[in-house]
Amino acid sequence: MELSRMKDPINSNPDFSGAFGDKRIEKRAGQVLNKLIVGRNSSLRQISEDESEQRSFYRLFNNESFSEQGIKESIVKRSKKLCTGRHVLCIQDTTEFNFSGQQGRVKAKSGLGTTTREGALGFMLHCSLVVDAERKHAIGYSYIKAWEREQGAPNRRERGYQQLPIEQKESYKWIAAARESGELLKQAKMITIVADRESDIYDLFGIAEKAKVEVLIRSNHDRNISCGAKLRNYLDELPVMHNYDLAVSGDIRKGSKSRIAEMGLKWAKTEIMKPISCKDDSLPDAMEVYVVEARELNKGIYWRILTTHEVKTAEQAMQIISWYKERWHIEQVFRLLKTEGFRIERSQLEQGWAIRKLTLLAMMATLRILQMMLAYSDDSEQAIDEVFDHQEQACLIVMNKKLEGETDKLKNPFSANTLKWATWIIARMGGWKGYASQRKPGPIVLQKGLVKFYNVYEGWSLLLNYQKNVYTL
Repeated sequence: MELSRMKDPINSNPDFSGAFGDKRIEKRAGQVLNKLIVGRNSSLRQISEDESEQRSFYRLFNNESFSEQGIKESIVKRSKKLCTGRHVLCIQDTTEFNFSGQQGRVKAKSGLGTTTREGALGFMLHCSLVVDAERKHAIGYSYIKAWEREQGAPNRRERGYQQLPIEQKESYKWIAAARESGELLKQAKMITIVADRESDIYDLFGIAEKAKVEVLIRSNHDRNISCGAKLRNYLDELPVMHNYDLAVSGDIRKGSKSRIAEMGLKWAKTEIMKPISCKDDSLPDAMEVYVVEARELNKGIYWRILTTHEVKTAEQAMQIISWYKERWHIEQVFRLLKTEGFRIERSQLEQGWAIRKLTLLAMMATLRILQMMLAYSDDSEQAIDEVFDHQEQACLIVMNKKLEGETDKLKNPFSANTLKWATWIIARMGGWKGYASQRKPGPIVLQKGLVKFYNVYEGWSLLLNYQKNVYTL
């Protein structure tokens, strides 16, 4: 079986070369990242092989040269290489990590502070996940920012928050991410910023042309528009222009069942007016945007989306809805970082800075899980070289032969050396049976499979190196 001939595969691991000014730190950072993937845990104690390695990992995270900025730059430059010629979605969102249960362990003023939850100790994380707009492949990250709110700092009213320039507000993160993504990915064919309601900021539309990006966000404010009406009232007066069915998944926790929702679609070109809260004198008094409204008939689903993309047909409006739904990917990243994956909030590190650096490394390990989940769900094929390098692929070939059964039902059904093919192998190693009647493998199964695969891979690599040394004597 022939491996892909790509000379320089770009897999899920970032390139730390030159990031920290010390090759020993670069090497140790790569070792920790691999251990995170194998160990399926954010505890350095549990992913370490022995006490000596554990001490070396703790020294790494407490070393100021192993900087948060260096890790972030190593992660995002991978996306730059992969985005040339593509239309990419830069999907932004914010999450927060809660360490209130460890207030006695984590040192004060070491990178943790307050969050949106009153009295909670933690930090905030805002990132931009890059997804291929046409094929829906997860590529990497184009922006990452971690920060803490200072404990005891003045509140919004005391600071006169509404009167501050946008650059001094936390909401500037949406604009900074759009600008930096536009600069980083300038070789892309097109860049579309996708975000939820918190990003509904007039200034964000204002930088779209300057940053050479398109914007697609869920509307939060019932904005004034140039015809003198409110946006929602204006849409209410428009007729439904297109109907479609939407499959809605049930939620056992909420007691809801899966159903098919009947949706009505509207769209229009309009001008949104500059609000009083916008302090940027360089922005015009009105900006032209398109609005797409998707509303369930007689029930509660309601999306109102503002975009700089042209929308004149039902097909274009449905495309906007489809791109917005890709926000699910970044929610999966946050989910894997927390409860279902690396359990970052259970980290026993004593420095907040160290916990934040650990989180950034876990983001890359999480990306590989997401890539495999998408591979098994989508018809299009992501290049396996974007996820596994050539030596890993060679090991997967060996494991595939071992895992395939005698009957056709237990054969790997996918073309060799594709990401679907690799995902089938990883899922089988994670305990999935491989029958077509089974549900598709989920994130925990895939993560367990990666753990087992890399344990096998480590021994397999040692054997290959031993044989190579023997034959060269």
